[in-house]
Amino acid sequence: MFLRNEWYVAGFSREFVERPVQRWLLGEPLVLYRSTSGRAVILEDRCPHRGAPLSSGEVCGESLACGYHGFTFDPSGTCIHIPGMTTIPARARVRSYTVIERWGWVFVWMGDANRADESRLPDYHWLADPGWVGGSEYLQVKANYGYVRDNLLDLTHARYVHRKTLGTAAVTDHPIRTETYGRGVRVTREMPGIEPSPFFKRMGGFTGRVDHRQRIDFTPPCHVVINTRVSSVAGSGENRSAEFYVLNALTPENERSTHYFWGLMRNFALGDESVTETQQTLNRETFFEDLAILEQQQVLLDCKPVDWKPVAIRNDGGCILAERLMDKLLAAEHDKKEQK
Repeated sequence: MFLRNEWYVAGFSREFVERPVQRWLLGEPLVLYRSTSGRAVILEDRCPHRGAPLSSGEVCGESLACGYHGFTFDPSGTCIHIPGMTTIPARARVRSYTVIERWGWVFVWMGDANRADESRLPDYHWLADPGWVGGSEYLQVKANYGYVRDNLLDLTHARYVHRKTLGTAAVTDHPIRTETYGRGVRVTREMPGIEPSPFFKRMGGFTGRVDHRQRIDFTPPCHVVINTRVSSVAGSGENRSAEFYVLNALTPENERSTHYFWGLMRNFALGDESVTETQQTLNRETFFEDLAILEQQQVLLDCKPVDWKPVAIRNDGGCILAERLMDKLLAAEHDKKEQK
């Protein structure tokens, strides 16, 4: 049960090279490559001849040749060459996916190519904005992408899971505000006059109390942008501020595994590479803490009793709204498919 007519991150631009790479998305085998002219291409990774992976072949100019019997496919998925044959069967083709490359990430439309809508592309412009600096990385999580989404929408867990990095006791003392907007869900938490977390003490140099705001935006099917703004409390004697964007693209590999593409961008110390290295290391360590919980959660929920239901609390508001939104969109897409 995945939304098909949406944009998903298939990989970083740096992964698209003149050597094919296999990646499973939404339970489907895809092959990623970059043509000689520099075009990012995504095809079905299953040759129509014997079902061999095209990713075991090689790039030939704009096209991709199967490594089993040499069937060659252009970026549209059309077979243009079969060794020893002059006539190519009409069925000798593979599916080609609509691709947009932007901000160093490559997005793929997994549904009907005729319905591909560039206006629905998620906004990750901070990755290429000269006023922001940072980096992007990849993490595979052996858990359903919905669990990863909920982990990001409810940052209350930071007090317990991330006590050495992002954790602050204030997250349980300050309520969240949830709302829907357009096609998304927003969660906001304002924490005025709190003790800064270890991360912001180290990254922003804060020593006194701070005003800390979290704003989390979820956009279907799997995009979460976290904006964190921290500033010295007025009259504290300090005059510091720091702002971060954590960019999260949670592309399902299948029902129990997620390709987690993330970026962390800041608006201060723009020319200091040591700060970038530190922020990436700390954020990576934070995600490893999440991974340990999420993968155990997947195992336990796989074997839950039939009548087991989660207990909902106030801070689940964003997770509940996001799940309702996804259920609505999935039902609508299923109904349209049934009507055809």
